[in-house]
Amino acid sequence: MNQKESEKYLLRSRQSTAPKSKYRILALIGIGQFGRVFCAVNRQTGEIVALKELSHDKAPTKKFLRELGSAIIQEHPNIVTCYTLEHTDTSRYLVMDYCEGGTLRNLLEQNGSLRLAEALKLIIGILAGLESLHQRGIVHCDIKPENILLTLGSDGWIPRLSDFGIALEFLQSKKTSSSKADTIMGSPGYMAPEQFYGLYSPASDIYAVGIILYEMIVGERPFKGIPSKLMWAHMNERKLLPEDIPEPLRAIGQKSLEKLPARRFGSAAEMAAAIRQAAEAPLVKQYSKRRLPWKPSAKPIRLKPLPESYRKIVPYPLNQLASCEETLYGVAENQIIVWKAPHKCLGRVRLLEKSEKVLTLQARPQGCLVLTQEQIYWIGISRYQIHKLLHISQPFTATVSPQSKWLAVASIGNLYFYSLSGLQNTTAAPRVYHCRFSEATLPELIFLDERHLLAIWNIPTNHESRFKIYTRRGQEIIVSHLPVQFRHDKNHRFLVLSNEDYTLFGINSDSTAALRIQLKPWQITRIPLEIEPECWGVFGDEYFVASRQGKIIFYDNQGRAQILKVPKNILAVTGWKKNNIAIATCQNEQSYLYCIKLKTEKENECHQ
Repeated sequence: MNQKESEKYLLRSRQSTAPKSKYRILALIGIGQFGRVFCAVNRQTGEIVALKELSHDKAPTKKFLRELGSAIIQEHPNIVTCYTLEHTDTSRYLVMDYCEGGTLRNLLEQNGSLRLAEALKLIIGILAGLESLHQRGIVHCDIKPENILLTLGSDGWIPRLSDFGIALEFLQSKKTSSSKADTIMGSPGYMAPEQFYGLYSPASDIYAVGIILYEMIVGERPFKGIPSKLMWAHMNERKLLPEDIPEPLRAIGQKSLEKLPARRFGSAAEMAAAIRQAAEAPLVKQYSKRRLPWKPSAKPIRLKPLPESYRKIVPYPLNQLASCEETLYGVAENQIIVWKAPHKCLGRVRLLEKSEKVLTLQARPQGCLVLTQEQIYWIGISRYQIHKLLHISQPFTATVSPQSKWLAVASIGNLYFYSLSGLQNTTAAPRVYHCRFSEATLPELIFLDERHLLAIWNIPTNHESRFKIYTRRGQEIIVSHLPVQFRHDKNHRFLVLSNEDYTLFGINSDSTAALRIQLKPWQITRIPLEIEPECWGVFGDEYFVASRQGKIIFYDNQGRAQILKVPKNILAVTGWKKNNIAIATCQNEQSYLYCIKLKTEKENECHQ
């Protein structure tokens, strides 16, 4: 869905739901079979939820009650929970769990974002949700990647079944285990042969899971084409997993896709047990980290620097780099070095206290914020003079807004906002607003724009991260959680604000994956990492992760990778100017600053 359509639907929905609804719509996230789906926030608690619209035209009362009944009675970690019904003057909404990972379809469309062990774990989760449904006498009837939502768990994605609009009850007796519907229902690409005759049973859902397993491993569905061709293929054509797939998985795929229901697994739990057993088999375990689909994966594109690249010797190791527009800042001992170009050093700025150590640099178009253990400094861009803004005798974090008009400072339990207007005439920033928070640790602070501040807490006791968005007046408006913790970089940041609106990038605490976090709407992209990250950040419209061994991998929004080889012993990396990346290294007790210019995507196309 393009941005104009999203804005149009969002405007209409706000006009229709704002007067009476206790939910504030943030964004349109999709259009389903029976209506639109929105990301919304509870006005009272700040919690993010999903609003699923069930319009009278697309969802008649019978189907609406079926969806409502099937959704509300389910309480299972692998099934989307429905909390309540929200009525407005123009429509009805189911208030449901919000799943920040999108659909399984989104994940399958990302390049190489799924390993074999992760795929098998997802299938086991899907089967666990189905087993709960089947034990309650419900057949889902429409299992497919679009109806499997994802939430982030501590060790990867958790699948959750959704969309019960055509779910059916079946009779559990010795005489019959299937139900006949008045019409054929489902998605032809994932329908069991008997579904084309209007027959449904738990075995029909198991067949659909077999299709998904095949699609995960191979990269495409076993049967494709128009509905009539699909019907013939499902009934007559036998499709097995390729010969190079380990035998235990091939046997599971074959049994789940049997044409006769009686020959498939007897239950979802039985199929899940078979997958667990196969995952522990030596033939399968050796491929647990192999990326899917199961074909020779394309190697990352090797980037080559352009001739305009430079190398400069610097007197001290640069353990931090930060840049904004044309200006680059580097930290060497207790001084900040400023460049406009690698060969043009504009000067050195020494801290007012020689014994202080720089903790964080934050570059802005108007200057650079410098944080030490007890001081907050500002380096103006006109003459690169240093101002002491605040002295704080207790642990703190701070950040400055994009246009350098506001300063936010957090200590334990307190959040302060200061005005930086007229900074050139004073050395002290006046405090404007103050609010309190209940968390017992310091947050990282990021100004999303001039009006909104994001606070992020790593909560070690719960192994989670907590996100809160405040207005500049200290009003808390959005609250969310992730069951992961983040590593901090050389600038003591958990997350880096990207050039996309309301989008962040960071590394989880065990360094196994990078996370792209979109705040509006709340969406997560998880990128498995192949290198141990030393530093990471934003480069134009892409993200990069650098290892100390001299490898920098760039990722686009879909997780596609490009690799750059540079000298080893990387200390710090940052994007600089257009298409430039600055790298600080230390080799043989000599420190260097590299400025490497890379081709843009358009330049690459021109040279092909």
